[in-house]
Amino acid sequence: MYGMESAKTFTQTIDWMQQGFKCCGINNPTDWSANQTIYAHYWTQTHENDVPDTCCKKVVEGCGAGQASGFGELVYNGGCLENAVSFMESRMALSWVLLVLFILIEAGTIVLAFFIVRPASFTCFKSDADAATA
Repeated sequence: MYGMESAKTFTQTIDWMQQGFKCCGINNPTDWSANQTIYAHYWTQTHENDVPDTCCKKVVEGCGAGQASGFGELVYNGGCLENAVSFMESRMALSWVLLVLFILIEAGTIVLAFFIVRPASFTCFKSDADAATA
């Protein structure tokens, strides 16, 4: 799928991930060789022993040529899966804080709504003047 004209969005997404996470392949650059993934099948048929240029530390056309067999200095050696998991784990604490904050706001809203819309028949909320007229 990667590199096919009909899968342009997929190719752009992989390119964005590899540049954004500074990675190459799912596990490492060798994922781009020998049809290790179904997604790289088309790529490996047309680019023997190459990685996409977005695997390169400095993207220049053709910089990924011949880089799929090992770990060169021109390409990122880490895989995108590990980097993506690390990215998500680093934001997990923030997610929990936001969840707790949301729950507190919701609970506060429920309590506030109870006091604003409380029925007049509750005796605990009647004033002394209301009790004298009753």
